[in-house]
Amino acid sequence: MYRVGNGQRLRRAAGAVIGAGALLAGTAGCSGPATDRAAAGAPTAGAVASPSPSGTPGPGVDRLKQLVVAEGEKFGPYEVTDPLLDEPMSELYEARPAACQPLTALGKAGHTAQAYAKASVPGQFQAVGTEILLRSYRDAGAAAAAVKSLADAGGRCAGGYAEDRALAEAKVLKVEPVQAPALGDEARAYRIVTQDVKDPGISLYKYLTLVRSGSVTLAFRSDVIDTKDFGGVPQEVVAGQWEKFAKGTAASAAQPTTAGKP
Repeated sequence: MYRVGNGQRLRRAAGAVIGAGALLAGTAGCSGPATDRAAAGAPTAGAVASPSPSGTPGPGVDRLKQLVVAEGEKFGPYEVTDPLLDEPMSELYEARPAACQPLTALGKAGHTAQAYAKASVPGQFQAVGTEILLRSYRDAGAAAAAVKSLADAGGRCAGGYAEDRALAEAKVLKVEPVQAPALGDEARAYRIVTQDVKDPGISLYKYLTLVRSGSVTLAFRSDVIDTKDFGGVPQEVVAGQWEKFAKGTAASAAQPTTAGKP
């Protein structure tokens, strides 16, 4: 059987890093106001090659923590902070009907390890904040199934659903596909409009982007303490995380290791 050598893996990963910025810039205009989102629901796949081998398990938790952006790293105006929790608060929420759960949280999709970080603008309370969650799966098929579950939920729950947040119930008014970044093996992105739990006349906006690279998914969930539609997950954050992931995966590929170990 033909085996891809370390040099080829390195070249593929290097291409992923170089191409990411250009492709993100090319899709930036598609994540703005609704009038700019024509045909935005189409999933993307393979435009920037995935640096993660598809036939092996995802890395363990220690390695994922090295691949996720670290506290203090800056991407444009956004700075990474160390979250207080091990995963986003939304992982504790329950969606009704259950088929909509992947839009709220993918914690039930069968991951084997995860690493979590947050990015925001220092000193700006009403700036966009982004939760970044890297997750490993037993193989690329399991990771692809997680992406498919999100895609299915995006279609079935386009007209809205209920979200039980323990202390309150939130009403999701609608879910709309938006242009996903052309990264990894496949990617999906959505605009989620939620009714304010205190004032039913106010709509709040969230954006969710999920990128799969082999047996790893990179999830980005952005929101803002404001009523404005801010247009999408910040491109700088997605590009910064993808670059670190691609470089780290390239470094791992250059050294023979036992599959599935951190």
